[in-house]
Amino acid sequence: MSRSLDESKELMLRTAAGGEIVLAHATAIRMVAAWTLAPAPRDPIAHYAAAHGKARQHLVRLATHDPAAEVRSVMTGELFVRMTDAVPAPLTAPAGVQRYTYTPRKILRRVLDHALDHLNQIDQWLTWRRDGIVPTPTDGWVPSTETLPDDRLPLAERDLGAWLWRIDQAAQLLRQRASALTPDELDWAPPDGGWPLRRVLHHVARSELLYSTAIDDALPSADPETRYLEACRRLGEAVRGTSGRGQDPSVVYAGLYGVLRTPDQVIGDVMTIEDELLVGVS
Repeated sequence: MSRSLDESKELMLRTAAGGEIVLAHATAIRMVAAWTLAPAPRDPIAHYAAAHGKARQHLVRLATHDPAAEVRSVMTGELFVRMTDAVPAPLTAPAGVQRYTYTPRKILRRVLDHALDHLNQIDQWLTWRRDGIVPTPTDGWVPSTETLPDDRLPLAERDLGAWLWRIDQAAQLLRQRASALTPDELDWAPPDGGWPLRRVLHHVARSELLYSTAIDDALPSADPETRYLEACRRLGEAVRGTSGRGQDPSVVYAGLYGVLRTPDQVIGDVMTIEDELLVGVS
């Protein structure tokens, strides 16, 4: 696996040198792969509980950061589309790149809104399954690609404490509601091809860590090649971590959008998307 990744990296650096957009997307898929290779509990409720515990270690530090500084995440809007479309089109370098960015308050907003959104989804899915009532979208949140004026306001420790109380309450409600689901309810596949709730819960767990670590674990803000090389290094560490783990039925590798993958599949995804990116620049 490591050799294939290194070969793809060298080809990317030779072909896309100076190509900021291409390297931004390549950096994103490398980091998404690294997150996926962090072993998670097979039980999605246990996964979410563990992820919230880890996320909170970063959330409690948010008042120590510059409240107005917008930190660039590795994730891009185009990669989101590539990874979530039912029939995804190849990822090529468009005219630009849609950035995910975070401030301390924006991180808190996204963590809370995301938990509430999917808490609401559980009841909508149960009603859909039982009564055939198609859900009505209730997305009132603003995505990570947009920054609100309030996202840049100062964040005092007292403010942070109030945010954390709300976030902890939402996380507890989500865990309690999910714990009452039967295996059939967790695995019910909506007739429109939507995600089963088991996948949703793995997604919420991974996403909370994406949001909460956006500042503490940010890549260097230097040139695109430096960011890409750091993403390669972090993915390399994650790959080496899987090699000695062996087969553990209690552990899964859950992607950012809740899909369970093997380590070989994760690496294959990276090389597939990097190949797609290079088609337009070779």
